[in-house]
Amino acid sequence: MNQYGRRAMRHWQEWLPERFQELEDPEEFFTELGEQAAEEIDNLSAELDAQYPDRDQAGYSDRVAQLSTSRQMAENQVTRDLLLVDPEDEEKIAQLMG
Repeated sequence: MNQYGRRAMRHWQEWLPERFQELEDPEEFFTELGEQAAEEIDNLSAELDAQYPDRDQAGYSDRVAQLSTSRQMAENQVTRDLLLVDPEDEEKIAQLMG
């Protein structure tokens, strides 16, 4: 299980304990959720990075900063949308639980 899966698992244990107990195999669920999050972060980060108009002309330090910013923005969005589910968002919870 990657860092994203572990983070989501801790969140569910604390904020969604009843739903957590309903999971047949929490290890598998959060491993898959973490892998999905990592893939979404990679994809979104690449999309965000492509939006920098001067990325090919940027110097090394600027390019590192651009890549870091894209990655951080992608992680923040995926964390909000997928990992740290609002305990009152029954629709999202049901969607994740399949």
